Amino acid sequence: MRHNRQTHRLGRTCSERKALLESLVTSLLRHQEITTTLPKAKAAKRLADHVITLGKNDTLHSRRQVFSFIQDHQLTSKVFKEVAPRFKKRKGGYTRILQLNKRKGDGAQLAILELTEKEIIIKEPKKTEKKETRPEKPAASHETREEHPKAAEKEPHFPKHDEPKKDKPRPSFFKNLGKFFRNKGGS
Repeated sequence: MRHNRQTHRLGRTCSERKALLESLVTSLLRHQEITTTLPKAKAAKRLADHVITLGKNDTLHSRRQVFSFIQDHQLTSKVFKEVAPRFKKRKGGYTRILQLNKRKGDGAQLAILELTEKEIIIKEPKKTEKKETRPEKPAASHETREEHPKAAEKEPHFPKHDEPKKDKPRPSFFKNLGKFFRNKGGS
C-alpha cells in the first residue's frame, strides 16, 4: 500500500529523478510547453508551480533558490522578468496538463504540460520587395565577335548509341492459362 507517499518515484533513483524533473521544468520555462508522459508531467507540474511562485517574489533569496534549481542565469532572469509577471494576479494554477493519446511503442499515456498564460509570439509574414528593373545593356552583335576556326572544327565526337531492339509483345497471362485448363478428353 502506498499510504502517505508524497513523491512520484518514476522508476528512478533520487538523483536521476531530480535531474529529470529539473530538465523538464527548465524545458517548460524555456519553451512554454512540453510533451512528456502523464506521470512525469504530474511530477514536474508541482515543481514548475513552485518555481513560478518564487519568481513572483522578486528577492535575492528567491533568485538564488530558483537558480539552484534551474542552474541557468539567462533562464533565471527570464523567470523573474517575463514569466512570473504574467501570473501576478493568479494565486496558483500556473501550469495545466492536457492528455494526449498513448505512445505507439510502449503504450505510455502522453500529456502536454504547458503554462496557462503563454507569451504570444506573432510572426509577421516575410515581405517580398519588388526589385527594381534595370535597363538591360544591348547585346553584343554576332558580327563583332570573331570565332576561332580551330574551335569550330574540334567538336567532340561521341559514339552513337543504337536504340534497344523492341521485343515482340508477350502474350497475356490469361491467354496462356487456356493451355493448362483445356479439356484433354477421356473424362
